[in-house]
Amino acid sequence: MEIEAWISEVPLVEPLRIAPGTSYTQRSIIIRLRDGDLEGWGEACQSRRVLGETMEDALASLKKIIPAIKKASYESIEAIHEFTEGLDATPSIKAALNIALLDMYSKSEKRPLWKLLGGYRESLVTDITIGIMEPEEMAQKALKFAERGFSIFKLKLGENAEKDIDRVKKVRDALGEGPTIRVDANEGWRYEDAVRVINRIADYEVELVEQPLRHDMLHELKMLRRESPIPIALDESVRTPGEALRAVEEDIADIINIKLMKSRGITPAIRIIAISETAGVKNMVGCFSETRLGITATAYLAQAYRNVYYYDLDCDILSMDPVFRGGSEPEGPVRRPSQGYGLGVTLSNEGYLRPVKIV
Repeated sequence: MEIEAWISEVPLVEPLRIAPGTSYTQRSIIIRLRDGDLEGWGEACQSRRVLGETMEDALASLKKIIPAIKKASYESIEAIHEFTEGLDATPSIKAALNIALLDMYSKSEKRPLWKLLGGYRESLVTDITIGIMEPEEMAQKALKFAERGFSIFKLKLGENAEKDIDRVKKVRDALGEGPTIRVDANEGWRYEDAVRVINRIADYEVELVEQPLRHDMLHELKMLRRESPIPIALDESVRTPGEALRAVEEDIADIINIKLMKSRGITPAIRIIAISETAGVKNMVGCFSETRLGITATAYLAQAYRNVYYYDLDCDILSMDPVFRGGSEPEGPVRRPSQGYGLGVTLSNEGYLRPVKIV
């Protein structure tokens, strides 16, 4: 098994402001595994805040496990899970290798990955994210996206409770009845603010509230969920299957948001789905700032499993991403899969990739 790696850095169409900070670029590590004529692509996107890792951490981790990677097997989904789970690597590197090996496995089986995993739905409709702005600006931004065919809007909140209420009101007034509004506080509210904001925005037909409190405030999240007139989705609070089990045992979530970088890949995400569905909790899928490659892997997971009801897969839409083509192609808000084997992605523009020497 041979491995290559690159750093990808792509500008966002415009800065994206959320409660913890503002993003200007989409940065990740792209890897390619090769075994003879067969290749598999994977992506590692870091988050110091959520995963506790930097790009430097991830690269050091990748270099350390090269001997193990050279002996990796892709003979079955379970063998891939066993291999990546056992690696002494950062979460995003485990995710990238898990994705790449599954890409190789499904190519060796001559099947598209989304069909190999389950093939439950032919397409999905993503929301579009609107970062924190002044209320009137968010309303205008929502209208512009509506003109492009989007009907599900994820509003970033969490900086100022009173202004957050006005942000939701202004967007609803601009859109009128019909379009779906979701909100995400990214851990930004205090408990008292969360109660006040949620009770007020319930009048504006909000579908769900994502991560209203700090990830470790489990007792408060449980109380809030009991009081909330809107379903509560957890993101930062649930990264792994073990944390998903804790969330359903403590009854703190209506919805669990899965991101492949948090879960350490597709195979652990499948276990989160199984835990959630057994407990009557729905799933959502999301992304950090992946390219089309990482978005495709997540979209294919969502297309494979019935319990994934909500889709937040817009990172490549919000960036000037030219790196990969194929895979989960967006047509406005609708994402349809490639019929090619594996992920079905092809490298389109190497100009945004900087080679990394790892061996």
